Amino acid sequence: MAAAEKTAGATDNFEAFTTINPDTFKEGYEKLSEGVTALADFQKSTYEAILASANVFYKGVEKVATDSTAFTKTAMEEGVEATKAATSSKNIQEVFEANNQFVQSTVEKNLGQINKMADLWIETSKKAAEPLTARYNEFVELVQSYRP
Repeated sequence: MAAAEKTAGATDNFEAFTTINPDTFKEGYEKLSEGVTALADFQKSTYEAILASANVFYKGVEKVATDSTAFTKTAMEEGVEATKAATSSKNIQEVFEANNQFVQSTVEKNLGQINKMADLWIETSKKAAEPLTARYNEFVELVQSYRP
């Protein structure tokens, strides 16, 4: 019985194969060729989107590094100035006042810098995601266009 099923299956496959005529084959080949070309174009555009995203991210990291370096340099200079003011004080009261002013100023500036860095990272992330999001949307549209 199993041999009969194998023979029937082989016969069905052979009949399905023999129904392909040159026009059907040509049509199928052209569709396949168009699909492969469309896939290659899509992949090329995806690669370009990845490069654009990486470029935006790199520029964002560069901006963060530049701003952080400038902030650190300024903070160090202000620390030196505060130390000079404290060491040149005439009494302990002036030392405490100079120290309190320095600490208060430093805390405010550090909080401002944290907010600035957070905003820069958020902006960089949004801009870096834009090309990839666009490619994803195009992919979804492409997949939906092939749905019956």
